[in-house]
This record gives sequence, C-alpha cells and structure tokens, in this order.
Amino acid sequence: MTIHRLLPVAFFALLGAAAVSAASDAQPATRQLEHLTLEQALELADLRQPEIAEAVALIEAAEGRARQAGAFPNPEAILGAQQIPFSRNAAKDQEYVAGIGQTIPLGSRLAKARAAELLDREVRARGLEVKRREIHRRVRSAFATALYQEQAHQAQNEILQSTTRAVATTRARLEAGDALCEDLARVEMDLARAQVELQRAESLREQALVALASAMGDASLAVKSLDGTLEMAFEIPTLETLAASLYAQPESALAEADLRARTARVDLAKAERIPDVKVEVLYHRLEASRENTFDVALSIPLPLFNRNQGRLREARAEVLAAEARARMTQNELTARLREACLQLNTALASSRALQTEILPRAELVVKAAEARYTLGDISLAELLPVRREWAAARLSYLESLRDALVAWSQVKSLMGPN
Repeated sequence: MTIHRLLPVAFFALLGAAAVSAASDAQPATRQLEHLTLEQALELADLRQPEIAEAVALIEAAEGRARQAGAFPNPEAILGAQQIPFSRNAAKDQEYVAGIGQTIPLGSRLAKARAAELLDREVRARGLEVKRREIHRRVRSAFATALYQEQAHQAQNEILQSTTRAVATTRARLEAGDALCEDLARVEMDLARAQVELQRAESLREQALVALASAMGDASLAVKSLDGTLEMAFEIPTLETLAASLYAQPESALAEADLRARTARVDLAKAERIPDVKVEVLYHRLEASRENTFDVALSIPLPLFNRNQGRLREARAEVLAAEARARMTQNELTARLREACLQLNTALASSRALQTEILPRAELVVKAAEARYTLGDISLAELLPVRREWAAARLSYLESLRDALVAWSQVKSLMGPN
C-alpha cells in the first residue's frame, strides 16, 4: 500500500508546492492577508504547518527503513595467509587463501522485516491524516474565534457610537435645563467605559488573528481581515449516523494499522530466532607443493544463549498494548462526539433564542427608551440599564455563534473527510 493511496492526491500536490513556498518564506518580509476565508486558511495550514512537514518527513524516513530492511546482506571478500615463517631460512610451507563469504538469511527474515517496516510507514501515513484533521479542527476553531472577536469589535464600536449620541443628547438637555450635571457625568462615565471596552475588543481581535496565523503554521503572517460570517447553516447528521462512522475515522484506521504493525513485529521476532547461514568458498594455494585447491565452509550459529525470547516477548506485549490503544481510541472518539454534539445543540438553541426572542425585543425596548429619553419622558437612570441589557444581548448572541462554530469544528472533524 503506497502513501498516495492513504491520502488524497490533491493534498500531496499541496505538500509538493510547500517546498517551493518554503524557499520564498525564508525572506524576513511579513505577508499580509486581507479578506481571508476559511478555505484559504485551511490551504495555508496544509502548506505551512510544520507539524505536517514533520509527519511527511517521518513517512519518508519509514520508506527508507523499509527499503533497507529488505536489502540482502553484502558478500564478504576474504584474503588470508597461513604458516608465514619468522626467518628467511624456514621451509616454504606458506598457504594463501582468497575467496568470498556470503551470509544467507533464513526463515523469510528479510521479507518479514520489510513487511514490518512497510506497515510502520502505513502507521505514519495514517498518523499524518490524523494530524492534518486535528490541524484543520484547530484552524476552524481559531477562525471562529477570530470572526467572533472581529464582530464583537464592530458591536463595541456601535455601542460606543450609541453612547456618544447619548452624551450629546444629555448635554443638549442640560443646556436646556432639562437634565442634571450628574446625569451628564453618568453618561460620560458610560462613554469612557465603552471606549475602554472598544480598546479591549481591539486587543482581543488582534490576539485572535495572531492565534489564527499560528494555527495555520506561520505566526509571522499578518492577517488583517476575514471574509466570513458567524451566522451559517448547519446540516448536522444524527448522532447515530455519526457514531456509525467512527470506525472509518483516521484515528480508528491509525489504531488498526498500528495493531497490524505490532503483529508483524511478532512474526519478525519469530523469524529472527532462526540463525543466518554463512557460506564461504575459498581459493587455497599450497606454496610447498605449488598446488591450487579450493575450500568450502558452512557456518551456522548455535542458538544456545540467545534465542530471541526477549524480543519475542516484547513484540507480543506491544500487540496487547496496541489492542488496548485501539479500544481507548474508540472510547475517546465516542466521548468526543457525544460532547461535541451536546455543545453544538446547546449553542445553537441559545443562538436561536437570542436571535428570535431576545434581540428583536431588546432592539425595540432600547429604541423606545432612547426616544422617550430624548423627549424627556424618562430619566437617564431608567435609560442606562436598558442600554446595557441591549449591549449584553448582542454580545451574548455573538458568543453563542462562536460557541456553535467551535463545537461544529469538532463535529466536522468526526464526520469524515474535511
């Protein structure tokens, strides 16, 4: 099984382009991104995220080990001399040998070693897909948070403008003798508070954009603005449908591949108990009689002290550990799915209630209160709580949408290819 069968071809095309992109990214200039969409953010994460580059490099390393594991041992050149005298007057009884020795692995050890390394490569390839989906989940979550902070900043700016108008109205009433100085002081205090909240929202917006760039794999990217909305339609499958698809998730495939790889290590450990045979064919020159002969030797290690029992025991224990990890993976996936669905349903119910029941009424109440305050029918003390409730309702609605998108990013990562 090749890596290209494990992951989408388009994804590897992106990874190929990453090498070209990396050379240009070595420049210290900061790239600015305007109107960044979620799809563009995900593509940038595929290209720039170092975790993906590391996983691809580890797959290449596993490919090299698989190739090396199946290589046949090199032959040995043998040169030797026997009965070499210390004095010149000694009899010429020297013997010279030259030949080749070859170690021959038995028990299909090479094939099993290569099979084990190929399965290890598959494990790393499956791990790459798991890593990529987790990165996509983080990017979706960071994008949702950045969108929320961007729209929260806009809401705070509108609150500031509304408060500024209230200050102007109060000053006009004060000049007309229809308001007190303390009324102006209270509304100016609200204006100062709105200015502080706007500055805080601006800071949180910048932090969220930096976090998004970091999630994409390059914190030096300057994300200036986003193109998207918190209000989106969700087509949520039933919990039963999602639960049925858990066994097809990359995490499950990774656990199964790991189990197969550990089982292959058991087969390899069994094969390694059979010692390799070494065959030697030597040309033998007898100097005393000036005769040419040849020798044939066969050597077989005797497995008296090392029968590879420790390695076999280790491999079998690793299979048991892999089986336990597979069960843990299914348990974690099920728990994550149930929690994400509960969070998503709660956030969606909250956003619907705020959008259809609370926000329209809050808008109606605040407009009526501001009109009555302008006409002098109510005092500032009655207007300010209404305005604060209206502002809190708007921010609560945005928070509920942000929570829904974050929960959706978790559910999306459990729905199949993303």
